[in-house]
Amino acid sequence: MSNHQNGFVINPAALEPLFLPWEEPDSHRVKADKPGDSAKIIKGRRPTPITIAQNLRSAVRDWREGFYAGASDTTRYLLDHWFKRSHRKKSDNGEESPFNYYFCQREAIETLIYLKEVRHLNCLSQIVAEFSGTNAELMALGITEEEDLWSRYAFKMATGSGKTKVMSLAMVWSYFHSLRESDSEMARHFVAIAPNLTVYERLREDFKPVDGGPDIFDSDPLIPAEWRGDWNLSVILQDAASGVATGGTLYLTNIHRLYDTSKRKTKKDGETYEWVGLPFLNRKPLIPAQL
Repeated sequence: MSNHQNGFVINPAALEPLFLPWEEPDSHRVKADKPGDSAKIIKGRRPTPITIAQNLRSAVRDWREGFYAGASDTTRYLLDHWFKRSHRKKSDNGEESPFNYYFCQREAIETLIYLKEVRHLNCLSQIVAEFSGTNAELMALGITEEEDLWSRYAFKMATGSGKTKVMSLAMVWSYFHSLRESDSEMARHFVAIAPNLTVYERLREDFKPVDGGPDIFDSDPLIPAEWRGDWNLSVILQDAASGVATGGTLYLTNIHRLYDTSKRKTKKDGETYEWVGLPFLNRKPLIPAQL
């Protein structure tokens, strides 16, 4: 069945999902062989052209199916709590409904843990050498010392797929790993940098709602009930006064705070700053770009 709209043929069946958001993708659509035919459904997950990501998917899947071998007790407990237990969540109107993390959120935090804790791959050259396929070791030799200076992990996720939830999963994992594992190198203090004021306001609503509502750590099933007494994270907004933190700290700020405003040359810049934002192209960041 199809509908005609504005000269286009719309096939409702082509919009039906092939799997649920919390299920691992097991099929995908490809272009039909002939114009006008329905797209073909191919078994298996759609491959990514990013070699490292493609190889990591396979490695993390094997690790998941192997019951997270090599992970600490803290890590396995959290992963089981997040992804194997049944959860319910209240909506804004107070109604409860089943809650599941999306598979893309699960895969992201699993990949971070797999690289950081299980494989101890802490720099770009190590990851390239391990997962870049053909000529991987040669490619790793092209990584400069500056590029390897900081431990960095990037997760490509679609708009609306829940990047903030992955951030919260990562912080909870790091916090409890630091607290409960004697040899942990993880942190209990975090900085979240928004790319603009709009995103900053959204993050503020998630991490420290101004209306007194629950933050994401209370509204989502992030923390096992039996560990709730050990959770002590203070959320500090930019420009807010802060004292000594007795537990952990999340400092939430906006990217423009990392730029040097002392080199503003004209009075006009100062007069227009509040409503047009920073002239980024004329400023150098106060911290290395890779941060």
